[in-house]
Parts: sequence; structure tokens; C-alpha cells
Amino acid sequence: MRITSQLLRSRASRPLHSVDYLDLSNLGLVSLERLELCPKLQTVILRGNKIESAPDLRICSQLWKIDLANNVVRSLEGLYSVVAFGTLILANNDLDWNELEKIRHVHILDLCLHGNPRLEIDAYYRMHVIDSLPLIWMLDGRIITSAERAQVDQFFKDSALSERPVRHKLSKNQFVPSLLKNISVTGVFGKKAEHLMRRFPVKEKLNVDLDQRRLMYLTYCLQEEVNLAMKNMTKGRVAPSQLIVNLINYRNEDKQRCNMLLLMLVVCLSALNFPIFLKFITQGRMQENCKGCTP
Repeated sequence: MRITSQLLRSRASRPLHSVDYLDLSNLGLVSLERLELCPKLQTVILRGNKIESAPDLRICSQLWKIDLANNVVRSLEGLYSVVAFGTLILANNDLDWNELEKIRHVHILDLCLHGNPRLEIDAYYRMHVIDSLPLIWMLDGRIITSAERAQVDQFFKDSALSERPVRHKLSKNQFVPSLLKNISVTGVFGKKAEHLMRRFPVKEKLNVDLDQRRLMYLTYCLQEEVNLAMKNMTKGRVAPSQLIVNLINYRNEDKQRCNMLLLMLVVCLSALNFPIFLKFITQGRMQENCKGCTP
């Protein structure tokens, strides 16, 4: 099945020129096209289709989240021109290590790669991904701290001196095309990417302070993502919330209750349970349970 303007209109909650959220899951799609009709698109959900290649996103500069889980993606060529993603979900596809080279230059706040057999078969899967992709903040739901990056660097240094060294999956000295040398100028930039780059310079020193700032920014982005989904799923009937941001801000004051609520959010925000979270919010139960968690 291919995307038509009629299909896009049937899935959009507003006119295509202003739509910012599209759910195109489980439609048997083999490719992603006609996105030029949605210039303000921020989130596109494509789970459970038959897509083999990541789409060319030069025509969708505002796109901040793309969910390609449970497809048959083998190529990431279409992401070559992208500067930054808030969320990139590539779980349960057919990627290999060479394809990761095509997103090595991309700032990705939240990357999901689990369920790609040719990646996960490696015993050092997580360390290799962290080593191969220096600009990602989270991998498969776990934050990559400055300490973990240092541990990965040390692992490869120690391994190089051993009798059976673990080789890097991607060479550190690979040729960089001229297109990528100026990616910060020539790449696809949306408002959210600009917002990120202004606050987090590329060569910023990795330390605990940066870890904390990244955590707060990830929280802010998650809150924006939830509000966008809620706005479209409820057609604007639910007012934007600051619940997640407030929980993180207030956590030091009441760790036990805030941790409990954060755990509930993690469960509810999974793909299968998002409607439960939405119902929880709209009925006011989350606010009632968190009366003491507002700074």
C-alpha cells in the first residue's frame, strides 16, 4: 500500500498544511511519501508496516519524532541530511552496523534499536552502539551518562591491549563526505533542532552537570511529545500538562512518591498503554495523586 493525499486526510485531525501529528500504523505501507503536503509535521507513527528504507526527510524539516518500529527497515539513507531528532524508534527491524554510519552525525536524544537481530547478536551490543554513535543521549530507554561513555572508551582502550581485542564496529577515521562536514549549515533544521543546538553545543565537555541538564531537557521533550499526542488524540479537549516536568523538578523533595508516579508513567507511556495514560490524565486521577508533587 502507498500513501495518498486521501489517506493522509483521513488520518489527520486538521488540514494537511497545518497537521503536526500523524499515526499511520499497521496500514501495510511499503514507503513513506507525500509528506510535502504536511510541512508542519512533528511526529509520525509508522509502526507495524512493511517499510524497508527510512524516508528522505528533507521535505519535513520540523519532524522531531519518527517511529518505525516493527517494520523491515534495512537502510537509513533517508536520514543522511537530518541534524537532530528528539525520538527515533527503529526497534524490531533488520539493520546492520554499517547502516549506523549514516546517522553517526545526527544528534538523537532518544534512540531505540532493540530487536534488530544483526545488532543484538553481539555480546557488546550496547557498548558498540554508544561507541559508534557519539551524539545520542538515550539508548533503548536508558540514559547514557558521561560516566558510561568514559567506561566505554576505557573498555576499547583496555581491549586493544589484550590478546583478543574487541574491534570498533565503525572506524574512527572513516572518510567524511563534504556534505557532512558542513551539516550544521546544510542539514535539515527545524525549530526544535535549533532549540536543542542553541542549548547544547557539539563539543561541550561531558560531566555530571551536563548529565543533569540533559535529563531536564529530555523531560521537557517528553512532556512536549505527550502534550502533542494528547492534543491530537482528544482533538484539543485536554489542556496541556506539565506533570512530568513538575515530577522531575520536585523529585528531591519527595523521592518515594515521585518515583512511584514516574514508574507508572513509564508503564502507561508504552505503545500499548498510551490510551490508559490518556484516560488517567483526562479523569484527573494523576493530578489527584500528585497534589504534593507540584513545586
